[in-house]
Amino acid sequence: MMKLMTALPFGLCALSMSVSAAETPTLEQQVDALNKRIEQLEGSSISPSQFENSQVSLYGSFRPTLVYNAEKGNDKDDWDIGDALSRIGIKASTEFAEGWSAIAQGEWSVDIANNGNLGNARLAYLGIASPYGQVAFGKQRPAQYTLVEEYLDIFNHASSPFAFDSNGPFFVNNFATYKLNLNEFTFMAAAQVNGDKDTHLYNSGLAFDNNNLHIGIAYLDQNTSDVFGGTDVDGDKDTWAGSVAYSFDNGLYLAAAYADVDYSYDIAGLSKSGSTLDTAVAYPIAEHYKVKLGYFDYDDGKSALLTQSYDGYNTTLEWNPVDNIRLHLEYLVRNYDQKNDDQTITIGFRYDFNLVWGNGN
Repeated sequence: MMKLMTALPFGLCALSMSVSAAETPTLEQQVDALNKRIEQLEGSSISPSQFENSQVSLYGSFRPTLVYNAEKGNDKDDWDIGDALSRIGIKASTEFAEGWSAIAQGEWSVDIANNGNLGNARLAYLGIASPYGQVAFGKQRPAQYTLVEEYLDIFNHASSPFAFDSNGPFFVNNFATYKLNLNEFTFMAAAQVNGDKDTHLYNSGLAFDNNNLHIGIAYLDQNTSDVFGGTDVDGDKDTWAGSVAYSFDNGLYLAAAYADVDYSYDIAGLSKSGSTLDTAVAYPIAEHYKVKLGYFDYDDGKSALLTQSYDGYNTTLEWNPVDNIRLHLEYLVRNYDQKNDDQTITIGFRYDFNLVWGNGN
C-alpha cells in the first residue's frame, strides 16, 4: 500500500503555516501518523487478507398454506391461512488455519399465518470446525433429529414427522455439541448446560452413510414431568431411536424411524412406556411431479382413559417446476384413541432462496 504524499499544494502549506502552534497536531503530523498506522496494519494480524477464506449466506424458505380442517363427530370444519414453518437465516464461516474454521448460524421463524412477525429463534450458535470434529454452543438440533428423524421429515407440514412431533425435541437451547465425521460414520454427543435450572438433556448418536443407504441410532436422556391425580410429578425420559433410509436409482425413497420411550418418575414404582413410528415413501410419477406417502403411530403410554395417542396417514402430491419452488396438495388423517379424529386438506406453496458472498469452502 502506497504512503500518502507529504508534499502539499502551496495553498495548503500556507494555510497550515497560519495555524497557531496551540492547534496541534498540524496537518503534516496527521499525515505522518496516518502513514505509520498504515504500516502497522500491513504487518498486523487484522490485515484484510484474513477474510479471503470467509463465506456469508442469507437464506430463507417461505411456506404459506391454505388449510381445510374437519373434526369428525363434531360437525366442525373451517378454512384458514397456515404456515409450514417459514424461516429466514444467516450462516457464516471463516477458515483461520488449514482445516480450522469458525462457524456461526442464526435462524428465525417467519409468522406468515398471522402478523408476519419475525418469530422465535430456531437456531443460534457459534462453533469451531476442525479435523478433529466440530464443537458448537447455542441453540441447535439434537442428535436424535439430525441422525434419525430428519430422514423422515420430507412432508410439507409443520408437524412432520408426525409421531416424532409429539415426542420431539426439534431444537435445544443452551446446548453444547460435538460432531465427528469419519468416512461413512458420523458421531454426535451433546448436553444441555442450563445453569442452576432443574433441567437436563443428554443426547448421543451414531450414523452410517454409504452411497444411497442411511442408518442412524440415538440415545436421549432428559427430564420430564406429568400430572398424576392433579399433582405435577417430575421424572426422567429415556429414548432409544433408530432409522433407516434408502434412495433407489429409479427415484424411489423409503424411510422408517422407531423410538422406544421409557418414563420413570420421582414417586417409587411410577413409570410408563411409549413409542413412536414414522414411515415415508416418495416416488417421482412424472417430470417435476412426485407423490409422497406416510404412515405414523404415536403411543404416549398413558391409560386408555387419559391417552392422547393417535395414528394416521398422509398423501401428498408435489409439483417442482424448478429446484427452489414447490407446490403441493396434501391429505392428512389423524385417528385419536380418545379424541375426535380429524382430517385436513392443505394447498401449499414453498419458495427457497440462498444468497452467498465470499470465497470460503
